[in-house]
Amino acid sequence: MTSSRKRRPFGPFFAGLLENLRRLVLIFFIASFGLFLAIEAMPEDPVSLRIKNPDPARVEAIRDSLGLNDPFPVRYLRGVADFVTLDWGDSLISGRPVRAEIGRFLPATLELAVLGILWGTMLGATLVLTAHATGWRWLLQPVRGLAAMGLTVPIFWMGILFILLFGVQLGWLPVGGRFDFRYSAPGGTGFLLLDSLLTGDGRAFLISLRHLVLPVMTLGLYPAAVVAGTLEARLNQDFLQRLVTALESRGFSPLRIWGRHVLRLVSGPVVTVVGTQAGMLLGGAVLTETVFSWPGMGRFLVDGVLNRDLYVIQHGLLLIVVLALALVTVADLLARRLDHQLAERKDS
Repeated sequence: MTSSRKRRPFGPFFAGLLENLRRLVLIFFIASFGLFLAIEAMPEDPVSLRIKNPDPARVEAIRDSLGLNDPFPVRYLRGVADFVTLDWGDSLISGRPVRAEIGRFLPATLELAVLGILWGTMLGATLVLTAHATGWRWLLQPVRGLAAMGLTVPIFWMGILFILLFGVQLGWLPVGGRFDFRYSAPGGTGFLLLDSLLTGDGRAFLISLRHLVLPVMTLGLYPAAVVAGTLEARLNQDFLQRLVTALESRGFSPLRIWGRHVLRLVSGPVVTVVGTQAGMLLGGAVLTETVFSWPGMGRFLVDGVLNRDLYVIQHGLLLIVVLALALVTVADLLARRLDHQLAERKDS
């Protein structure tokens, strides 16, 4: 009897996994098809822009060699197949392999997005849980203010304010870039904080950390607002209020009640929100990267679009779509598991 109960949750888990994988594949094909249609609608020919004095015969020869004169369905299927097999071609502008170019810019965006979502999640959850655990209801006012600010104030505007205050006025933090140009950045994975730790370079670690503070603070405001709002709505449930009262009567400390039992039970929707926000930060950090001159995928893709760099646009955007979908899928599976535990706790 006990073993069958232990195995039971894995049925819904694998069913949810298959459902999410089917959804991921469907969304990928829809997004990729829309992307190829958008590329098809570009007014300028990317090959003509590449040549200083474009000769029609030469342009057609280059287009034939790249397969750009093939029918649209053929080009679409070939593009998807090239993306899946990591055959991403060369940049039409720089001539360098697109995969290598993305490998230079992607770690900067991932480092910024991961730290931004961690900071935002910790900020939003800490404010709400502290307000409930201590009874300091006045803390909910900055929570509501944070929610209103995060959902209404443009993120680039907050970035400019942070630059003016902490960079220009106080001079505490650098206002742009990823590393101090006077020193050599550590090599390796492309994640400067990790590379600094692996090489034991404390100075490089501090330089990287100081350059990360302002963009991470800016990027984390929106997920902090969403996490705080989601968590506050869940904590007002009658079931949780009864649970807190029961645990308090058993002599549990507020830290154990709210930081362990309650947080675990309400973490399902929070995980879903965090996964969604992480996917949005991967694809939507363009303005933040622009404000702080951050050499990430956002600026790289914007430059690719402005220069009509065909393979950079095609494979760079598809990669962002896949990463965002993967994060949302993992978060949804984890949230399903946590919600299942919450349902079992309610039944008991």
